[in-house]
This record gives sequence, C-alpha cells and structure tokens, in this order.
Amino acid sequence: MLATVQIASGGKAALPFDPAEPVSLATAGAIGLYYFDYGTDARMNADDHGDFYVVQIPLSGTARITCGAEEFDSTMTVGSILSPGRPATMEWHEGHSQLIVRLARRTLEEHLQEILGSPLEQPLRFEPQMELGSPAVCRWREAVELLEREVANHAAITGDSAAMEEFDRIVLTQFLSAQPNNYSDRLRSLAQSLT
Repeated sequence: MLATVQIASGGKAALPFDPAEPVSLATAGAIGLYYFDYGTDARMNADDHGDFYVVQIPLSGTARITCGAEEFDSTMTVGSILSPGRPATMEWHEGHSQLIVRLARRTLEEHLQEILGSPLEQPLRFEPQMELGSPAVCRWREAVELLEREVANHAAITGDSAAMEEFDRIVLTQFLSAQPNNYSDRLRSLAQSLT
C-alpha cells in the first residue's frame, strides 16, 4: 500500500483507502509501479507514506498538491514527489489518473551513500515539484517505462535478481541526478570531478 490515506468524494464522508479498487501495480526490486484512477474528485491526506518516496506522474487531469509550505497544481507537465516524514495533502480532480513510482527509502539512501562515498549527513529530501519535460526527467521516465514493459510482459529479466538489481541501480541513479534534492550540489561536484 502506498500510504494510509482517507478519500472523500462525491459529498460522501471520508472512506478508508482501498488499494484493490483503483490501483493496478507491479513491483520489481526496490521499485513499485502503480496506476491510480478514482474516476471522481478525491482528497487524500498522506501523513505517513511509509518508508519510501512516492513519485506521482499525472497521465490525465489535474491535482492540487500541498506539501509543507508548498502548494502547486500537478498536471501533465508537473509531477509531484512525496518524501518520507513530510505530510502532504492531495486533491485529485475528476478525470485525474496517475502513474505512481514508489522508491524504497533505504535502498535509495544506501545507493546515494555509495555514490558519494560517505554516510549521509541528513535524510534525503527531494523538491516536491517534478518538471516532467526536463531532459533528465524524460530519460529517467524512459527507464521506468522500460521496467514497466518488462514486468508487464513477465520478461526474463524480472526473474534474474542480479539483472533486476542492476536495473534498480540505473533507475535510482537517474532519479537522484534528475530531481533536485538536498544532495544535488554534491552529486554535481562529484560528476564534474570525474570528467
């Protein structure tokens, strides 16, 4: 389950989140892929999204995202990222559907430590807005879409733990590079020193 959330729609009282109805998913390694489509207006309060980062990529419609002091519209050009320990409110409008990519926090932070060659001084935090048209984000999405096709087609790679681990590393590395975060400056400096 992505989060413990409440959904209020169509003037009805908030209902417990039921992942069986609006969600189809595939998981592979440290990465989970989910499709959400509620077919109506919905409001969700995600106070604890578990021990993972949640990347929300709109496929249709719009949503209003409030994450800390930041509030913005999530559209076909602007995705959103929820970080562990950072409460968020999402107001999905009718016709809104999303691809949600779940990245395991522990795996992502361990991978970042490996890249930096030192322990993290503070928890990894991403900017909540994701510019879906940026070249780096487009490259990351291509890797995610490839993984999605491999899982959907039950390709041999999904049964090979070593291959999936390497695929995870590629997707995680691209994500750390593509989306601004509190370690972006160090990652850029490291990349420049290697060229």
